[in-house]
Amino acid sequence: MGLITYILMAAVVALAFKKGLVYGIIAAVFAAAFLIYKFIPRLQAIKAQKAFAAGDYDAVRRYGKKGYKRMNFTQRMSYAYMLIKMDESEKALEILDAYIKLKSLEEKDRYIAKRQRSLAYYKLGRYEEALRDGMDCYEAGYTTKSLYGLMGMIMLVLGKDPEETTKFCEEAYDYDEDDRDIQDNVSICYYLQGDYEMAEEINGYVREENPEFIEGYYHGAQIAVMRGDYKKAKELLSDTSKWNRTALTTVSEEAVDALRKEIDDLIDKKLDAPFQTPVFTLKEPVAPPKDFYDEEEGGGSIYDEYNALDDDREEGGSIYDEYNALKKEEN
Repeated sequence: MGLITYILMAAVVALAFKKGLVYGIIAAVFAAAFLIYKFIPRLQAIKAQKAFAAGDYDAVRRYGKKGYKRMNFTQRMSYAYMLIKMDESEKALEILDAYIKLKSLEEKDRYIAKRQRSLAYYKLGRYEEALRDGMDCYEAGYTTKSLYGLMGMIMLVLGKDPEETTKFCEEAYDYDEDDRDIQDNVSICYYLQGDYEMAEEINGYVREENPEFIEGYYHGAQIAVMRGDYKKAKELLSDTSKWNRTALTTVSEEAVDALRKEIDDLIDKKLDAPFQTPVFTLKEPVAPPKDFYDEEEGGGSIYDEYNALDDDREEGGSIYDEYNALKKEEN
């Protein structure tokens, strides 16, 4: 509700009082009731945000349900984001899809909704769809550091062309060299290409500025392993008390434990050489809808076969081995 509305309401109440005290009181009561009615969704949104910060997700759902029908765009986007963080991305998609389909929605707001939807798709394992939404925002100029970080990670997860992925992640680094997700993505790009010196340098920034960031230590240990510094790798995974695991953490506890075991086996010489553990442990990719790909491109992707491969990989291999083999066959 804009300033002009408030001015008009005040003018009406003032005119009513000029006409008579009773008229003025009636007008003031109606104005107050209207303001309360309009303020309720905002109040519910504020309560939901406070409950979310306190980790009371039941209260978030309760306040969201009460105020949702009369929430404005910004409040609904905030609610959708909270649903995503609460691992209720399907509900968030319902909110976001409804807005994105509106022809009357302003371009800026449409891309705000698409950025949110990209995150919801990612949480559901719908990585190709998440990347497409992100690319739409990127190409339209509605890029943020969060979107850069998410897109870079998804490109890595999908095993997109290494050179293109590295170029994109380096561009993101130029955009914001202090963002931890962007830093982590660049470090992983160098790690996967065997440039362990650069990977370690960037990873050092990640850990220094974000001591609670699990991925920074996990990836730092992976880099140290490939450099043969097993003592440092073990040290990086020794103190987990300061780590902060969230709904968006991309590395499982099982993956950390597996890397610890690998490091111990290397130190005890039970392993002759390290094997490349996965950089992320996320949901398996969900195939996009049949009409997702442009018909001119043959209706498919080179990643379809990769995503459909059985998960019976050799213990000493990389999560990207099958993908790289497919690329060689294509060439």
